[in-house]
Amino acid sequence: RHFPSTALLRRHPTPPKEKFEPLHRAFKCAGLELDDTSSKALAESLDNAQLPGNAYFNRLMRIVATRCMTQAVYFSSGDVAKNDFLHYGLAAPIYTHFTSPIRRYADVIVHRLLAALLEISPLPKTLQDKEYLTRLSNVINIRHRNAQFAGRASAELHTLVFFREKKVDASAYVTKVRANALFV
Repeated sequence: RHFPSTALLRRHPTPPKEKFEPLHRAFKCAGLELDDTSSKALAESLDNAQLPGNAYFNRLMRIVATRCMTQAVYFSSGDVAKNDFLHYGLAAPIYTHFTSPIRRYADVIVHRLLAALLEISPLPKTLQDKEYLTRLSNVINIRHRNAQFAGRASAELHTLVFFREKKVDASAYVTKVRANALFV
């Protein structure tokens, strides 16, 4: 309402139905029902996804569900129709981050917008420029994705280093099968 074309928001588009097929197969193999008609119904199905004697099943189903999702992205409110502001994963019609400005640059921007709204400080000219906000949200999305990739690569490297000279017998779950690979 106050920044109709220059608010920095975060949206999570509704995933296409076919993206949930791996989750449907996993639920069916376990004899469970999956309701993906809404994010609330999906959350309830995941909450109820329990198998007696298998403490890891629920966590595994949540991992599979996450892989079915589309990526949440930052955007400028002037770039997207209002009915596309939805954050599917949080079941929220409109959402933004504004928690810790030391953690994400997006939070710094939102804090500046809030400070201007509350008349604590003036809104910088750049944050009144729709095209600037569009470019900024694209850069933030790229940096966010790169940070995720770096975090995963770091975890993978440290796992490999840890297990390099150790023999460990452990149970594992195959979460995906490809012609040339297994995902465990």
